[in-house]
Amino acid sequence: MLAAHAVPILVVVGLVTAAAGAMFLAPRLLVRLLFGVDTDDAFTLLLARHWGLLAGSVGALLVYSAFHAEVRGPVVVAAIVEKLALTPLVFLGRWRRTPAGTRLALGDVVMAVLLAGCLGR
Repeated sequence: MLAAHAVPILVVVGLVTAAAGAMFLAPRLLVRLLFGVDTDDAFTLLLARHWGLLAGSVGALLVYSAFHAEVRGPVVVAAIVEKLALTPLVFLGRWRRTPAGTRLALGDVVMAVLLAGCLGR
């Protein structure tokens, strides 16, 4: 059923995921807003930037895969893994969970389910 709507799902999920690329540009602000951590630690900010670049790239690849079915399978599988890996880290980590971080993790689960539905096509 979802596979029939793969293109719009991939575009929307891809654009939402690509928005994580903002972490590359403003890591201190987004780490504070999403995870409740206010830090000037250079290594933490480097990792946040790297995560933003990787997640943003996955989003861009999802949009690309919407229009290039030949790469869709591997891109969608990689995106599902990326999205499902974040959720246990957020909920089982030793930091204070924030509403924004919780929404981010739950949203990733919903997007992973939608992406899984696109694999049939």
